[in-house]
Amino acid sequence: MTRNYLSGSIKKALAIIECVGKSPKPLKASQVSFITKLDRATAFRILTYLTSLGYIFKDTSNNLYSLGHKIFEFGDKSDFLKTLTTLCFDHIKKLSYDTNHITYLAVLEGPHIVYCDKVDPLGENAPRAYRMRMDAHSCALGKAILAFKSRDELKEIYKSYTLHKHTANTITSIDKLYANLDKVRKNGFSVNEAETFDYVYGIGAPIMDIQNRAIAGIAISGTKGSINIKSIPHLSHKVRETAKLISNKLKEN
Repeated sequence: MTRNYLSGSIKKALAIIECVGKSPKPLKASQVSFITKLDRATAFRILTYLTSLGYIFKDTSNNLYSLGHKIFEFGDKSDFLKTLTTLCFDHIKKLSYDTNHITYLAVLEGPHIVYCDKVDPLGENAPRAYRMRMDAHSCALGKAILAFKSRDELKEIYKSYTLHKHTANTITSIDKLYANLDKVRKNGFSVNEAETFDYVYGIGAPIMDIQNRAIAGIAISGTKGSINIKSIPHLSHKVRETAKLISNKLKEN
């Protein structure tokens, strides 16, 4: 007798991904619920969770759902991260040399960022298959991407994940994180004030795709001596402009 090892939640999540993927146009949550025969609350909860992981994308301007960028790491677009890294490399290299700071590229996976590339102005660069993880809430890269998530998406991401305290400056309250992310979204850049490691500061900006979703981020890293109230206006402009160039380049491909 064959045992049924399939979890009900997994089956429902896969049904939703298949439903959204097969649709010729973006769907409302109510449409997903109707097609999959799931009750609305369940469909919305799973859609929100899948969105937080990048498998589903929610356009907050009209509340329509489509496949997220994470799906395109599989199948014919399995080289998504490789393509992203290739598109970004010359730009983050120039940013690194122009600002004389180490520059990073990363994507968001749940409550973490995954580093994809690193350029050091001294030439000590990371291997191209760079994959170090870090808490998103405590670094400039993570906050630059999180700022463009909806409240529901953020609640789902941090529903069961603690805002770990890494230094005295780490944001550990979800309400304070919301306030910080509102400021990031308004300014177009994020700042890390020694929130993951003591004495390590940073400035980040999001990379936006054609649907105006933050699919990645770039950041420069330094110390308080190089990233401070006097230098932030100039450096943040450089980071934002570089992120905009990459975003435009990404939309052309």
